[in-house]
Amino acid sequence: NCSADVFWSQIFLDATYNQKLFLQELHFESWRVLSSEERGTEVHREVEAVPKLGDLPGPLKKLLSEGAAYQERGVVDRAQQRYRLEVTPRSLASKLSISGELFTTPLGERSWRRTYVARVEARAFGLGGMIEDRLLHDIQRSYEKAAVFTNRWIAEHGL
Repeated sequence: NCSADVFWSQIFLDATYNQKLFLQELHFESWRVLSSEERGTEVHREVEAVPKLGDLPGPLKKLLSEGAAYQERGVVDRAQQRYRLEVTPRSLASKLSISGELFTTPLGERSWRRTYVARVEARAFGLGGMIEDRLLHDIQRSYEKAAVFTNRWIAEHGL
């Protein structure tokens, strides 16, 4: 319910928006920006996050003995209105590759479609597919909740 320009310039990197999204809406245990640096039309950012594990099958709980914490290294390209990221999980770092790209497609003056292309590869014999499916499911559910939250944020802040 706003232009893509407003999303990229006033919402996506806004500290208060992100704190409320991750801590209150998505119920992460913690979420914080470790570093953020402007480089021309790009913003290079590193985030540390700890989502709640929730209900997991026993084999996954055992694999995630160090929790679900991760570091996200991303680059916002303001000119292209894209965010490219790589995630390093605390658990399974050598067995799990997660990356993605977020971009928007304008649909009208105050409307756009957000697309997130996630790439998840789990290299854990017998459990790789289960891990990939769970992560992709959790990502999709989070983005659905984030869409509702973002529209509410836009309305509350008159954007």
